[in-house]
Amino acid sequence: MRHMLSPTRVRTVPVLAVACALVLSACSALAEDDRPASAEPSAISPDAVVDCAENGDCGQPGAVRWSLPLDGDFYLERHEQSAPQLRPAGHWLDGRHPSPGAVMADGILFVHVADTVTAVDTVTAATLWTESPGFDVAALRMIGPTLVVSAAASRDDGTSLRLLDVDRDGARAMEPDLPEDLDHVDVLTADDTHLVLREQLPWDTEEDPRYFLVEAATGQVEWSARLESGGAHALADETLYLIYAPEDEPAFVAAVTGGERTAEFGVPESAGANSEPWALPGGPLLWDTPDCGSGDARCGGERITAVDPDDGEVLWTHPAPGRIVSTTAGEEVHVRDEDGHRTLDARTGEILAEDGDVDPVALLDEFGAERQDFGPGMSAQEYDLLPVRPTGPGVDAAPLEGLAAGAEHLTAYEGTEGEVVGVYLGCAPDGLRPPSMAAPTGGTTCAEPRLFTVDH
Repeated sequence: MRHMLSPTRVRTVPVLAVACALVLSACSALAEDDRPASAEPSAISPDAVVDCAENGDCGQPGAVRWSLPLDGDFYLERHEQSAPQLRPAGHWLDGRHPSPGAVMADGILFVHVADTVTAVDTVTAATLWTESPGFDVAALRMIGPTLVVSAAASRDDGTSLRLLDVDRDGARAMEPDLPEDLDHVDVLTADDTHLVLREQLPWDTEEDPRYFLVEAATGQVEWSARLESGGAHALADETLYLIYAPEDEPAFVAAVTGGERTAEFGVPESAGANSEPWALPGGPLLWDTPDCGSGDARCGGERITAVDPDDGEVLWTHPAPGRIVSTTAGEEVHVRDEDGHRTLDARTGEILAEDGDVDPVALLDEFGAERQDFGPGMSAQEYDLLPVRPTGPGVDAAPLEGLAAGAEHLTAYEGTEGEVVGVYLGCAPDGLRPPSMAAPTGGTTCAEPRLFTVDH
């Protein structure tokens, strides 16, 4: 199953934050004298691990499953056009900083905040270990037993990527077998065993970049080759597929195995060549139409399309445009089209399940949270405590009123009974402190940062 987990995201410093730094006050998008009043505590307020079993509401939509205090200094980042967010104090006035994120594997939740990765037991909420890779983390992804840690920016010392062999007992770093002077972009593409890196070259160079296929479990380079930079990529069975879309020419695919081109074929017109393809182990190469409208007038003939990865023969085309959500074991494709969610046979395109019959665990990327809108007449406390509402297929949860300040959805995972659990970062509502000279930042401090989960 492929999930787009914890993508690289950066944010610019709010104008208001700069103003607050220059004039240490309760500066915000609201009235200057409208300082946050003391808010009522919520389920995540206790400075200890909270478990839903104590409250008897496990499994109820919108109920807190567990809450865990976080170490370190945090502040509430306010914005003029969006809801507040909880951020580490070290990112105060940082022009570009990565958002927190998380990924789940084998009952362990791996969370990154600033330059720290924390492993949490999803059943007991116990912190198993923490690790600092030596840089601000932009993204995590699991490839087999290996946690791939990507830096927020390329580094001159070649430490833009960490490979950690992880389990419940800790993390053991592996040294990738890569050139010491290699400057590369984040992981370009990956499958269940390998990842691909591409060299970052100066803009005026005439050379093609080097591509590297790396075995995640060992850090060893399987092959490297100079290849014309592709516009999109996919990887399966140690074969890299590069998609090229030359100006005024048909788009085409080049398959690279062992560092050598082994096949080349055109992208079908129905495939929508502007999307990133999906490569399935032992199965087809797939394109979807994520930016395509729901009607033929906007979409034309583009449809979810599967082709033979050896010669580009079209194997099947889904009757409606749509977006691929995930794949399972190379045999099933889970999509969202204009009529809802569908599970398709990867080899034939046959519809195997529809909407309520689709396994919700296969749709984890569809679960999230939406923020309540806010207006100019809102008080500072109302703004800080803007509720979020859990969302996802079949979810009917009320907004999380008064639960957390700056609440942000990080990811979702499967609970012990097959239920979907959302992971959030936020500040206990009674943990906000007004700006002061003794505070770690010039903004509103959060004295009670929390990592918590909510049943969807």
